[in-house]
Amino acid sequence: MELAQLDAFLQVAHHRSFSRAAESLFLTQPSVTARIQSLEREIGERLFERTGRSVTLTDAGQAFIPHAQRALTAVQEGTDAIEAVRHGDVGSIRIGASSSIATYVLPGILKRFREQRPRVHIFLAAAGATEDAIERLISGDIHVGITRLTQHPEVESVHLYNDDLVLVAPPKHPFAARGRITIAEAAREPFLFFERSSSYHSIVYSMFLRVGVVPESVMELDSMETTKHMVEAGLGIAILPVVSVAREIEVGTLARVEIRDMEQPPQREVGVHVLRNRALAPPLRDFLKLLTSEYGLPNTFDDHRQVQQASS
Repeated sequence: MELAQLDAFLQVAHHRSFSRAAESLFLTQPSVTARIQSLEREIGERLFERTGRSVTLTDAGQAFIPHAQRALTAVQEGTDAIEAVRHGDVGSIRIGASSSIATYVLPGILKRFREQRPRVHIFLAAAGATEDAIERLISGDIHVGITRLTQHPEVESVHLYNDDLVLVAPPKHPFAARGRITIAEAAREPFLFFERSSSYHSIVYSMFLRVGVVPESVMELDSMETTKHMVEAGLGIAILPVVSVAREIEVGTLARVEIRDMEQPPQREVGVHVLRNRALAPPLRDFLKLLTSEYGLPNTFDDHRQVQQASS
């Protein structure tokens, strides 16, 4: 089985077209077809159903995708590691992060990383749910995930920080003038929620349920930026991560309102995740070192692998 066959397979699976896959690989369509046919003969199963111009994955093809991706990723990681050793600062990192982290937390960290390793190529993908990021990590699609802290037997995770949430209102809202309200008072106002599938939604909704009130939900949104603009327009109030509204609070387009009858502010635990027992290529090792030091933490990933190497 050749890497060229796997590459052709993944391109056809992605584009659902032999011709578009050939264009992306700078090959002729017969060459791509020949690679797929050769791969199917070696595997002993059809990977695609071809009906006229339509190309769909068979069950076998669908099952083969993560393994093909993992094989190519392993080869790329090996190449990156060799290049990094040879040149000192060449490689690539694929990061999956929740949208709020990618938008408001990572820009400053990645700026400092680029100053240290200017030739490292960075691919940043905004992940959806934490479970999706973990799946992409296991499949080899990303090298590191930064999302809500979770546990998985194949993944090593470290707590980075607590993502504090804050209630915000339009600057002319009565809450803004008062500065402090109760949870029950907040529940009686039109409330803007983040999408139901997100951890933010469950955290905020649970905060109300714990005191026996149900908020008047008038809108669910899938974007922090959109939610902020809706609050600024006076369509409701919202509880959002502090890091996402710091600029608006500073310039006065949003007002921060304290909730006085909470034991502690609502928050989400944020963690960084890598595959367990996987060797770290130098660029990823340096990124993790910078990331953990940003929050005053030791680089436990690197330490853990050094201990394993010493005991093996």
